Amino acid sequence: MAKRMISLLAVLLMLCTVPLVFEDSSAGESPAVPDALLVDFGNGHTEWKDIVAGSTLEAMISGTIGARAVFGDRSGERTVLSVDGVSEVTVGTGVNRQTCYWRIYTWNTVEWEFLTTDVTERYTSGFIALGYYPSDVVTPVSNPDYREVWTSYRGDSSSSGVSTSKGPEAVATPLEWTNTYPGAVDASILYADGMIYHTVAGKYGAVGMDALARINCLDPVNRELLWSVTYSNSGNTEITTPVIVGNLIIVTSGNWHMYAFDRFTGDAVAELAPSGEDGDICKGSKLTSYIPRKTDPSVSGDRIHLEGGITNTVYDSGALYFGTSDGLVRCFSIDREKGFKEIWNYAPDSSVRGCFYYHPPVICDFDGTKYLLIGNYGGGIICLNAINGSKVWERTVTDTQSHKVGQVASITVCSGGRALVCYSGGEMSSAGGGIALVDITDGSEVWKQDIRCGRPVVYGDRFYCYISALSDQKIRDSTTNQDVDLVSGYYGLWVNDGSMLWSRPTDALSIGGTVYSDGKVYSMDYSPGTEGTNGGNVWCIDADTGSVVWRCKVSPYNGNAYSMNCPTVVDGKVLVGNDYGAIYVISETSGNERAGTENIEYESQGLAHPSWIITMVIVAIVLALAVMAYRR
Repeated sequence: MAKRMISLLAVLLMLCTVPLVFEDSSAGESPAVPDALLVDFGNGHTEWKDIVAGSTLEAMISGTIGARAVFGDRSGERTVLSVDGVSEVTVGTGVNRQTCYWRIYTWNTVEWEFLTTDVTERYTSGFIALGYYPSDVVTPVSNPDYREVWTSYRGDSSSSGVSTSKGPEAVATPLEWTNTYPGAVDASILYADGMIYHTVAGKYGAVGMDALARINCLDPVNRELLWSVTYSNSGNTEITTPVIVGNLIIVTSGNWHMYAFDRFTGDAVAELAPSGEDGDICKGSKLTSYIPRKTDPSVSGDRIHLEGGITNTVYDSGALYFGTSDGLVRCFSIDREKGFKEIWNYAPDSSVRGCFYYHPPVICDFDGTKYLLIGNYGGGIICLNAINGSKVWERTVTDTQSHKVGQVASITVCSGGRALVCYSGGEMSSAGGGIALVDITDGSEVWKQDIRCGRPVVYGDRFYCYISALSDQKIRDSTTNQDVDLVSGYYGLWVNDGSMLWSRPTDALSIGGTVYSDGKVYSMDYSPGTEGTNGGNVWCIDADTGSVVWRCKVSPYNGNAYSMNCPTVVDGKVLVGNDYGAIYVISETSGNERAGTENIEYESQGLAHPSWIITMVIVAIVLALAVMAYRR
């Protein structure tokens, strides 16, 4: 009997030991990610907050983001009325109007699902999203697995160029990944769900497939092209950046069409085409027509008009906003089932009417009004009420000598209801131009300087840009309060008066614009690697001092590798492209470190796993002890 008891104890010891082995084998795994709340403003701005638990959704949201959220009654239901002052709004008044308000989504480990708008419902655990969208089926893009996103030109509906992510502290070479194509990568690059999205213009002078523009989806982890769709034969004029709306990606084209694709599969969902034209991709109910005014004398003679088509598009408050080369500002809805539907359009007065090229509208809120600002090739600025398309003000821009300018190249929103306006003589660069600070409520100028500044980024009370200097130009140094020589290069300047904080000279022209992220400024040379000592470089500059953190020459390249790209800074990477037909992934990971597909999930080693080996050794010892005890 004693021998049997000893054997039983030995077996029990074995059974107790095995779970300990499995527990020890997982000791090195990453800790569980805490539940978090996503606040998605539906315009490119997102933020994540660790959840403060509560018994109801209201208690959880209130504990997590505090007084930023205001609760109240809508149609007899207690709900989130506003976050940071962003509350329910209806864009347009007609049958296609879009009503946007806060909705609550839950993460099912694969995707967001609409949960409710009733905040009295019980909250137990899990990831939750507050999304400001016009429909339950439009879901947030940022998710617990891939929180960092870049969904439109310069990141958001105001084209701010401010990234809440971080770029690499240093650059590993060779670059993490490059992918090349026939044609040119002139539009900026988008990022969502860890995937890269970008367009490629058709190769100049080519025939067949190489002549067609296309939209590509790339997997940078496995270095694979996931899908590619051709959509236009407009040659080498594809320079507009798509915009991501939920699970759709919206592509604008120089052929005056707009396309909606499923961003996970590349399947065509809807198409917007000029009246009288057949759809390139979609037919029937998914094809919507609109009327471009191509013969209007205000724009018909403009060299950009025939090849410009539709500008970069932004998404805000449930609506798409864009300009067209006929000089009209347009607002459309997009729905997976209904396709594109026009909400309103606006034709500027003939005195300021001009061709819109690729510069997007800028959407901003100030003192309870949602403004839309856009500049054109007639040297005009148009300011509208974004909700109903009514005119707030419009005016032509003049330089410091009262000469009408050729184009308004970019508009960048500042605090206090102001905006920086860059203008030029009409070229795509800022040649012969200047910069002014204007009041967005009436268009009045605060200050103006004839310095050629390209697409600045504003952060706080400073702005950062590339300046192309002419001879004998001066700029005020804010440190010494003295005028100093203006030289070509990157600058940090003060918004309030345009004076200089620092300068970083370079002999390589840059026109793509600057991006701010985590105390650093990023930009890319327009000049290819064969021009000057700095051509073909991506720059990372300290925003406080102007010192160069790192500078990286992209490769491969050739003498035609000009770049119109504004860098995308997201998830520890910098993404850029150029006329060589390449996209470049710049990070702290060397391209030599991964020879093939990388499996980012756990892959079982079966009985060869160390935990099984240890377990079997222990079992053998215990059984041997049990046998010895029994024989005694």
